[in-house]
Formats: sequence, C-alpha cells, structure tokens
Amino acid sequence: MTPPSLDVAIFSYNRGDYLKNCVESLRRNLPGVRFTVFDDGSDEPGTVAYLQSLGEHVRHMKSAGDDRHGGYYNNMQAALDATQADYLLMLQDDLQVVRPFAQEDLFKIDQVFAESPTTVFISPLFMKGSKRAYFQQRYQPDAGLRCYRWSADPQESGKVPQKYADIAVLHVARLRQSGWRFAGSEEANGALADQLFGDMVQVAEPWVFYVPEEPAYRGRVLTLGAKLAVKMAGNQVKSFRDMSEQASAAFAQRNLSVYPFAEDFVDTVDPTVRKPYKFNAYRTRWLPLILNKLELLGRRLWPR
Repeated sequence: MTPPSLDVAIFSYNRGDYLKNCVESLRRNLPGVRFTVFDDGSDEPGTVAYLQSLGEHVRHMKSAGDDRHGGYYNNMQAALDATQADYLLMLQDDLQVVRPFAQEDLFKIDQVFAESPTTVFISPLFMKGSKRAYFQQRYQPDAGLRCYRWSADPQESGKVPQKYADIAVLHVARLRQSGWRFAGSEEANGALADQLFGDMVQVAEPWVFYVPEEPAYRGRVLTLGAKLAVKMAGNQVKSFRDMSEQASAAFAQRNLSVYPFAEDFVDTVDPTVRKPYKFNAYRTRWLPLILNKLELLGRRLWPR
C-alpha cells in the first residue's frame, strides 16, 4: 500500500526564535517531511538571518500592514495552491511538534478521511486544559476510527459544530474540488466550511501544540501590552519537552475516555511555566492584559 503524501506549511512573521523552535521540532519528529515557511515580510534581523539559513524552504510573502491578520489567509491560499501532496498540515511559528509522528499516524489520518467523505479538516492539536468541560461535553470518542467527533446535546440550541480551524490537516483534493478560497478570518472560513463540508474531526493522538506565553502580533504590530508581557516573562521560548518513543506508544494505546489534554501529557522545559497553559504572554498578567485591550480598542475606534 502506497502511503499518502504530506506537506507542511509554516506561517511566520518576525518571531525567529519561535520559528526555529517549530522547524527544529518538525525535523526531529517528522524527519524528511517536505516543509515550506511562508514568511510575511519579516524584517527583524535575527528572524531574517534564520530565514536565510533555511534557504529553499522559505517562500517570501508580503501583506498590507493594515490587515488585522497580516497576510495570513492569503499565504494559506498560496500554500494550498502550491502543494502537490495529498494532505497539507498548516502550522504557525508558535507551534511545536511534541512527539514522534510515525507512518501509522499518517495512515490513521488517511483512514479518517476515507471513512468520512465530507471531512476536509482534521485537527492535529492537543486539547487545551483550560477548556476541559467544553471538549468533554462537545466531543465524543469514535472507537472505530480512533478519533473524537462533535456531539451536540439535542436539548441545546445555537451550539455550532466546529467545521474549520486555522491549524489543521487539509484534504487537498476535496478543497480544490469545492473551489475553496480562504476568507479573511477564522470565523468567515468557518461559515464557508459550514456550507460546504462536514464536521472537523479531532485526532485521538495529536502531535502539535501551542508554545505558551508567546508574543502575539496584531496587524503586524506588537501592542504595548504584548511587549511589556514578554519583557516581564522573559524573551526565551517556553518550549516543550518531546514525548519519548515509549510515552508516545503508551499515549496511542490509552482508552479514549482519557482525553488528550496537553497539560496531562506535555511538559515545558521550564518547570515554572504554569498550567493550564496560557498562549499569549499578555494574558499571564493583569497590567499587560489591560494595556493590550485598550490599545486594540483604540485601533478600532481611531483607525489610521
């Protein structure tokens, strides 16, 4: 049986240390995988130097500075248009591959897509411990395909199943056949996916997660609150320890009643990072959080 092919696209802007952590984790845990960094016009010297070291793995992009999301969705479309693989894994530079990705993992993805003909997006992410109740209520194990599927309470209204996420494994042919074009926000892409596809599936053995306390850009700019938070927390990447081969094998054999929350399976190199993990540095302290909210409000009320 010929294995399906997988490409990886990494979207980056001015976070060289985070990009390096992401790429190195990819090389450790998915050795030999084809990957391309879609860089949105980085100009920070350290980031530029690292991009140069990656050579042909980098595709240089440039977006309008006033776009709230930078060129993210245009770059995602470029990645989809360029790939010749069966499946495309979309990553951001603040993500880390935290365990070995085996050929069996790729066959499991292939099986889910084969048995779910309306599925186009599969989540490779560990679940967030800060949302335990949400995941345990909204997702139920599918033992046959060994994954988790949306399961709404029929007594509730207004609970929309997740159809799309920016971080996902994409079924390339199904997207192209639908005429898919990425819209300008995650919400808009979710609405489009709701018209075209079935529910997004959550893998049972995820291999990717967000590095905690990262500097979050808004419209290609770090807010004052984000800058202050990074200064207070320290500039080093709060990277994860990779799961060992033995731990990864045990993870794959667990009962699906044990949900894959990152905090239960993945530890940071720095043991002082608090759980549940927080992903934007400004959310870890009250002053940066307030400053960030005020600045974003000001941008909406008084646009340049």
